[in-house]
Amino acid sequence: MADRVHPVTINSDHYEDILSPSSLADRFHPTAPPAPFEPLSPSGRSDATGYSQATSNFQPLKAYTAPGYLSPPRPPPTVVGRPPLRSPAHKRGRNACFCCLIVFLSIFLLLVLAVGTAALVLWLVYHPKIPHYSVEDAQIIKLKVASGNDDSSNVGQPIQNPILNTDILLTIQAQNPNHKIGISYSQISIDGTYQGASVGQCNIPGFYQAVDNTTTLSARLNVTNSQLTGSQGTALQTDISNNDIGLLGRVDVKVGLKIGSWTTPHVWIHVECNIQVSPPTSPQGGKLLSKSCHWKWK
Repeated sequence: MADRVHPVTINSDHYEDILSPSSLADRFHPTAPPAPFEPLSPSGRSDATGYSQATSNFQPLKAYTAPGYLSPPRPPPTVVGRPPLRSPAHKRGRNACFCCLIVFLSIFLLLVLAVGTAALVLWLVYHPKIPHYSVEDAQIIKLKVASGNDDSSNVGQPIQNPILNTDILLTIQAQNPNHKIGISYSQISIDGTYQGASVGQCNIPGFYQAVDNTTTLSARLNVTNSQLTGSQGTALQTDISNNDIGLLGRVDVKVGLKIGSWTTPHVWIHVECNIQVSPPTSPQGGKLLSKSCHWKWK
C-alpha cells in the first residue's frame, strides 16, 4: 500500500557507494579517533590568562597561545571563595607577641600582689597613724596697713596704694601618735596669707620625731612694705577696726616613716589652718581668737 501511495525510486549508484570496500572499512575500522573539541574562548570560570579553572590540572587554551610562543609558568592552584593561607612565620610572630603580653601581665600582677601583701603585713604589725598638726598660739606683734604715698594709715577712709607691714609669731604643734613608727622631717615650710596677699613665710630645719612624741615649733612671719590691692587694703583696714582679722596658714612638711633602721621615701603633707586673730591695737592685744585646721592633698 505504501508503494502505491508513495513510490520509492532507488538509485543504483547510491548502493554502490555504500557497499564499496573503502566505505565499509572506514565505518567498522576508523583510521584515527576524532579530534577533541576545544573551545575557542574560555568558559565562565576561566580568567584572562588563558587558563581554564574547571579542573585542578590547568592547560593553556590554544585560542590564546600564539604559534611558537612558550606558555608562562603555571600559577599555583587556589580555592575559589577561601582566602589564601598565611605563612607560618606570621603565625609564629603573632604567637610570640601574645606570649610576651601574658608574661608581662603575669609579672605585673605578681608585683602588685607582693606590694599589697607587704603593705598589709606592715599595717597589721605597726598600725601606722597620720601625724597631727595644729596652731596652738599666735602673737600679733605688728599688723599695719598704710598708704604707700605718705606711709600713714587712714582708718575709715580708702587707702591709696596700700602697703602691709607684719610681724607675727606662730606656735605650731606636731604630734606623732604612732607607738612603733618614728617620723623623719626633711623640709618644713609655713606660709601666712590674707585674702591671697602674703603676710610672711618661714622655713624650719628638719628633725627626727620619736614615737609617741609631741613637738612644739615656732615660726616667725613678717613682711615689710608688701604691696596690696585697693580692695585688700580696704578690707584689711575694716577688719583691723573690727578687731577681728581672718588669716590663712599653710604648713607643708616632707616626711618619711622610720620603721626600725629602715626609712620610707619622703612625701609631702599639706595642712591648712583658718585662724582668727585680733590686731595689736585691740583692747585685748594681738592674739589668737580661733583656729580650724584640715588636711590638703595638694
